[in-house]
Amino acid sequence: MEQNTNDPLINLNVDDNAGNILKETTRWTKFISIVGIIGVALLLVSLIFAGSVITALSSRIMSGFEALAGVLMFFIVVILAIVGFMVYLLYRFSTLVRKGIETQDQGIFNSGFNVLKIYFIISRVFAICSLLINFSSLFKL
Repeated sequence: MEQNTNDPLINLNVDDNAGNILKETTRWTKFISIVGIIGVALLLVSLIFAGSVITALSSRIMSGFEALAGVLMFFIVVILAIVGFMVYLLYRFSTLVRKGIETQDQGIFNSGFNVLKIYFIISRVFAICSLLINFSSLFKL
């Protein structure tokens, strides 16, 4: 009993109501992603302009630890890059799903949901890391 790879896993069709809900979802995800891209860009620009101030303050407060400010700024840039990538994935999801619905192309539609799956995998890693940090801070008291 071999299953054909073209057969759907579940026999669900996107009707007009589900299509309208998905279109509304893509509008909101596109809005959230554009606001997120603008936010990440503003944070990067402010970090560039405030980087010298942060380094000067850290050298004044903690003399001999100037490299620590550089390491901290590096981690901030890496986190902003990851968040920027996640926001891009959200934008990509909204454009692919909307295009898939409008053109009735199942491949594009599925690609959009694959991008959303990657977005949620990265979100899950961030959530687990933040939970571990919070639990570890509880036990340091």
